[in-house]
Amino acid sequence: MHTLFTHSFKTAIRREVKATLPRTRGQTALAWLSAILLSGGLSACSPEKPAQGVIGYVAGFAGFVSAEEPRAALIGEDILSAGGTAADAATAMAAALTVTMPSRAGWMGGGVCLSRLPKDKSVQVISFLPEPLPGGGFAPGMPRGLYALHAASGTMRWETILAPAENLARFGVPVSRAFAKDLETLGGPVALGDGVRDIFTRKDGALLREGDNLVQLRAATVMTSLRMKGAGEAYAGKMAQVIAAAMPEREDDRRTALRAYRAQVLAPVVAEVEHEAAYFPPAPFAGPRAAKMWSAVGTAETPQSARIGLASPPMSTYGATGFVVVDRGGMTVSCTLSMGQMFGSGQVVGSTGVLGYSPLDGDRDVDAMLPMLIGNKHLKDLRVAVAGTGASAVSDALDFAARVRFAGQTSQDAVSAVAAAGDAGSRVTGVFCPEGAPSRVDTCTMPVDPRGAGVSRAVGIEFGNANKKIRF
Repeated sequence: MHTLFTHSFKTAIRREVKATLPRTRGQTALAWLSAILLSGGLSACSPEKPAQGVIGYVAGFAGFVSAEEPRAALIGEDILSAGGTAADAATAMAAALTVTMPSRAGWMGGGVCLSRLPKDKSVQVISFLPEPLPGGGFAPGMPRGLYALHAASGTMRWETILAPAENLARFGVPVSRAFAKDLETLGGPVALGDGVRDIFTRKDGALLREGDNLVQLRAATVMTSLRMKGAGEAYAGKMAQVIAAAMPEREDDRRTALRAYRAQVLAPVVAEVEHEAAYFPPAPFAGPRAAKMWSAVGTAETPQSARIGLASPPMSTYGATGFVVVDRGGMTVSCTLSMGQMFGSGQVVGSTGVLGYSPLDGDRDVDAMLPMLIGNKHLKDLRVAVAGTGASAVSDALDFAARVRFAGQTSQDAVSAVAAAGDAGSRVTGVFCPEGAPSRVDTCTMPVDPRGAGVSRAVGIEFGNANKKIRF
């Protein structure tokens, strides 16, 4: 049976061509093949009736995924195809991004997600920003943040959805164009700390390039512990011991602070315009400010007014990334993740092999992340899901939403206009459903920000209606 744990290797190789990404070198392919054999191979099962948890379980439309890094999107696609919810897919994608885009996402980092719940279509906010520790450093936000997201609406096992990311870290993954662009911002390997240089450089000492194999064995060990023991491993287990021991004279205080860390489940800030409600994360994020602007934009003459008063000073070294997932039931998750600075602290945390978090000055961390959802108040369906990241995250997200909702632009035209006006290092990821999802998923479109190298995919087709086609 093709479980996600064993199947992730096979699909990763097959989708190198499918996603028009660089091929792996022979050594990587051999390692993945060996892993398949060691894990017991692929046993036969009936192709007509795959079980839940098996890729292909959903016969027809399974959802949408859109991410700034291609392999993370493909892992989300597999989760939805196997019958997972948007929460399952979002958790798996975030875990994958810690491997495929560690410059912007990491277990020591944090983020914020908006989750549109499947039962009552309400929206909740999950905030998981890192918190300062006594003596320096930060308590990680990602483990408990993802655990809270998964616990609220996930249906697949935690161990299953973390396995694909762990496999990528252990057996290697080709450097994507998106991550290669981040590596180029370093200028050279001298910008990396001693423990990081070995991870991100080639044998000749140069930085990894697009298509090179990226292996992170120590990070894979951390993910094994998180997968098998749960998120608590980062706060009361061996990973927590390593974090606390970084400052021996304050170790006890640091242990206490780590055990006390919790992700926050919050109510969103809501802005209503006509028959639609827009949802934003509350303070300390820029949601309250964005909500006021959105209410004003609803009566503005031009969508460009969404940028007034919200543009941040250009700074293309923000270490943030975003993605959006919609499942077949209409559950939607929009997440933004951050390491603060690009590549975080530039140093690994003890023996973990994962990068430390390093905040930006002032409030720029929270201003660099804006997830946003828009739904019809009466029909309770989804219209827009967007994640903005970077120096112009707030204005970019609002600008995109205003262009598709008020100016009648297509999603790709809108994101192209946003890219031309926004910071070069910022990104917008989103899904636009003008007639609502899940009832009219055939009208949904998923743009790709030309500033990056991300991927947007429709998972399957709408089953049973040949007249409806998914456009992307």
